[in-house]
Amino acid sequence: MTSYLGIDVGTSAVRVAHLRDDGSLLGVGSESYASLRTGTDVVEQDPTAWTDALTTALRALPDVDRDPPSSIGLCGQTPTLVLVDEHGRPMRNALTWQDTRATREARYLAERFGDPTEIVGTALSWSAANMPAKLLWLSRHEPDVTSHARVALQPKDYIGLALTGSTLSDPWSSKGLCDVTRGVALADVLDACGWSSHVCPPTAAPWETRGTVSADAGERFGLRAGTPVTVGASDAIAEMIAAGSFARASAFFFSGTSSIVGSTVADESVRVPGLFRVPTTCAPLPLLYGPTNSGGGAALQWAARLLGVDVEDLLTLAASAGRHWPTFVPYLSGERAPWWDLDVRALFLGVDERHGRAEMAKSVVVGVLLAARHVLSLVEGATRVPLGDVEVVSRGVQNPHWEAMALQSLGADLRFHHDPDMSARGAAMLAMSLGGASVTEASRRLGAPSRVAHPERADVETARHLLEDYRRASEQSLHWRHRDEVATPLR
Repeated sequence: MTSYLGIDVGTSAVRVAHLRDDGSLLGVGSESYASLRTGTDVVEQDPTAWTDALTTALRALPDVDRDPPSSIGLCGQTPTLVLVDEHGRPMRNALTWQDTRATREARYLAERFGDPTEIVGTALSWSAANMPAKLLWLSRHEPDVTSHARVALQPKDYIGLALTGSTLSDPWSSKGLCDVTRGVALADVLDACGWSSHVCPPTAAPWETRGTVSADAGERFGLRAGTPVTVGASDAIAEMIAAGSFARASAFFFSGTSSIVGSTVADESVRVPGLFRVPTTCAPLPLLYGPTNSGGGAALQWAARLLGVDVEDLLTLAASAGRHWPTFVPYLSGERAPWWDLDVRALFLGVDERHGRAEMAKSVVVGVLLAARHVLSLVEGATRVPLGDVEVVSRGVQNPHWEAMALQSLGADLRFHHDPDMSARGAAMLAMSLGGASVTEASRRLGAPSRVAHPERADVETARHLLEDYRRASEQSLHWRHRDEVATPLR
């Protein structure tokens, strides 16, 4: 039997999905791990926790020994920086994408290099979340790590190294270290960060092979030695593949802890300030998309905690709200796309005495959805192509209250996907491509069931008005952030 294994090294857990050639599941497994937090800006993970979690997750697959996969695909969280020495051992804990200690370094890089588009090949922000600022922070604060590190990897590359001995990465996961259009190291940027070009890993397309499972790795992880393994992709790209965004050339809204929002585009040259432009060297079709910070489960969990309920009850409470509720922008820990401003903060606008717990709950739920609609509207404006179907992956799918609010807030045809392990499924689709199938063909053949819901005409009009209110509130939030910046000098 032909089957494919997908491995997703996520922010909170390793997830694995073992799929038959027809897309049906042979088994899934997962194992969680903790982030190590110091204050609000230091967020690290122990790379050995990823390999330990993979071992445990694979043991949960009932048929992986009897029916071993024909190939293995990888994906994972980005940009999370893990540095390894010449023996492949981690030099220190990984700096996750949530780690923002390198704020000063980010400002320095922005002042030195300005618009990164021509340098990096995409509109990479010189933010503390991304790899250049992290590398500069390390060279300033941990020079011993800088002098002994061999290469900078992403979590899925670290797993790939453990499986095959290869340090290959894909250009998109290594953006900031390499030019995403050519895959070559950014020598000037790395030099400014205090590193030589050797720290940039060699690159290849996500759907190419990085090697095969070694004998030692086969024994360690319970996999068949000699099984081909892909270079792999970011979890966002893998989720787009699994949701059919490339097969249907559609828009997408993936809501987890944060959100990933955007669309495939016909013209690779179109740009939107604040959004990533992904070239065809990194994905099957060009993309415009952006990640948010709290525009997902993080904001809902915050509101649920504040109101003394769980997230499911928060959605029920929101559904009972009256006809009017405040406008909320979910910048609880700053915002990435489209502002890339970690100092901007959340805002409620238009609160009055009529508003109770239900209205405040709905304000937060709708605000998260409008953050996604805002990004989609920027893509629409740049491409002048009306929004078509939106692929939706969220914990809210199958909750009737959340789905109704999504239709009312997004005002578009929504294709709801039910698979809770979409990134791991996308990684399995990459695995299938090693056998000669295109990524889009693998997406069609291994895709999970989904269903399309259509907004009422009134929902479309409501969504338009809600977005106008959201934009005004967002501008107010940015205004207050810059007002504070003028009033309080940086020290």
